[in-house]
Amino acid sequence: MRKSQIGQTLIIVLLLLVAITLIGSLAIRSSVLSLKVSTLSQAQQLLLQNSDAALFKVEDPDQLLKNMALNGMFGYIKGEDNVGKELVFCFKSGNANFFSLANASLISWNGSTIQNDGLGNTGFCKMESGFFTSGRGVVITQIAVKAMDAKDSVAFQHMQKGTDPESSKKDPAQMYTIYATSIFPTLSSSTLSDSDLKTAVNKCFNSRFNSIPTEKQSELDVDIAAQNGKINDPTTSAGDKAASEETKAKLELAKVTVSACLSNLGVPAHTQVANYALTQTLSKPTP
Repeated sequence: MRKSQIGQTLIIVLLLLVAITLIGSLAIRSSVLSLKVSTLSQAQQLLLQNSDAALFKVEDPDQLLKNMALNGMFGYIKGEDNVGKELVFCFKSGNANFFSLANASLISWNGSTIQNDGLGNTGFCKMESGFFTSGRGVVITQIAVKAMDAKDSVAFQHMQKGTDPESSKKDPAQMYTIYATSIFPTLSSSTLSDSDLKTAVNKCFNSRFNSIPTEKQSELDVDIAAQNGKINDPTTSAGDKAASEETKAKLELAKVTVSACLSNLGVPAHTQVANYALTQTLSKPTP
């Protein structure tokens, strides 16, 4: 009888140990999950704050006149030769004059491919020391400025009711869109090695548009369909099929925006878009 009681006690103790282990594991799992949620929430706040800080620099009244000049970021990108292009700057820590063409790069279309050698490559952000927005070295922010094509503007847009350009003595407003993309690379969920991730992130920044016009999207879709036709054509030689596959892959990549590219890598990112109307002054249009 005593042996039987000893055996029952052992079973009860083992059950208690299993229950305590399960409760402890659940508590640890819950704590880790809460920590991850808290960390991601703080990261999102930090990304938003850095994007805001970069846009505040754009709106700085002390810099506005210089930026409106022909060699300033607004004056340069609104030229007829630069319509549809994106002027890119990296918002670096301690750089008080980063909105300078000497620190800028230009993304443009060359047919159906992306060209990024305009003005050099100094404007593109990189996952390297010196390209972070602060001394903490955790967030990188890249700015892209794009002018609206005149043919896409709305008649009398941003004109005061009852006036016209002659009576108001104001030039027609020029619309600009500015993209502020911030990333938190240390929280990336990518399975790539550090060096491969760095290369991939740099490519997202220097080889992608922030926004692709609808007509360009349609053009890319037509070109992709043409390549699919060659690939599926039984009379196409193996060499030509391989060439068509390569061309198709490049066309597909051209449709990927900066934010989509970063998202595909699993890099926490936040893109803030601001629209501005430029006449003699800079203002944000009411949504």
